[in-house]
Amino acid sequence: MADPLRPILDAYLAGGVPPNIALMRLCMEAASRDAVRAAIAEAGASGVSQGAADRLAALASLLEQHPSAFATIRAVMREAEHDRPAGSPDDAVAHWAAVFDRLAREQPEAGVALYALGSPDLLDAATGEIVVALRGWGLIEADRRVLEIGCGIGRFVRALAPEVSQVTGIDISAEMVAAARARCAGLANVRLEVGSGRDLAPCGEGAVDLVLAADVFPYLVQAGGDLAGRHVAEARRVLRPGGTLAILNYSYRGDLEADRREVRARAGETGFSIEEPRPAFRYWDGSVFLLRKGV
Repeated sequence: MADPLRPILDAYLAGGVPPNIALMRLCMEAASRDAVRAAIAEAGASGVSQGAADRLAALASLLEQHPSAFATIRAVMREAEHDRPAGSPDDAVAHWAAVFDRLAREQPEAGVALYALGSPDLLDAATGEIVVALRGWGLIEADRRVLEIGCGIGRFVRALAPEVSQVTGIDISAEMVAAARARCAGLANVRLEVGSGRDLAPCGEGAVDLVLAADVFPYLVQAGGDLAGRHVAEARRVLRPGGTLAILNYSYRGDLEADRREVRARAGETGFSIEEPRPAFRYWDGSVFLLRKGV
């Protein structure tokens, strides 16, 4: 078995990693779809327990259910280089706007959530469980107003619209916003705008109860120039007293302790209190930071 694949399978068998996340990581590292299949088969032939064998069988089944997953993931990876040198923040914003414009046209589901494997059904399931978590944390109710940063194709906007009084989605990609408008057509309490990527200017002071940023801060962190810090400060500006900035994944650098230190520092600088719930998601394994604005 190729060395990069064994740790992924070991982590999956140890529990805590959803099958679609494990399959995404295997596809990111393997040379081919056949190599993914062979790695799973080899792991199952090494005298594992019945529980591990069942988990491997589920992984193999997921690969067969999504035959285009490998090609989809590799296509997105060719576009979205998460370890790309940042350059200047303005360069980064322009680069990612162009990348997500292309992905909106070519790989819309995978472009906004690679762990959905290009499947609309998986994307809806992953979106739905996050909405359930937001509800459980008391962040969405019928009278609440929500701003989503990096709304992409509008998956959260559409899911949240029946739950709250108003949802505004912004994105730096005009093509993603166009896709979101098509997805959310007919929803009277939805507003979708192209943003600058530098601030939350489409939203007024104290205008919303929740700012949602799902897999958005990693791009702000990568861009440098304290773009992430500026967005935390902007979130505080647009939140009403008692409102919350929900950051779902702060970075993709693979260092949760570094993320915690940085988020705590930014929260301290802007007067947010911070919570870190540990939800047991079935389709997503990111970290969650809830930054609460004082009443």
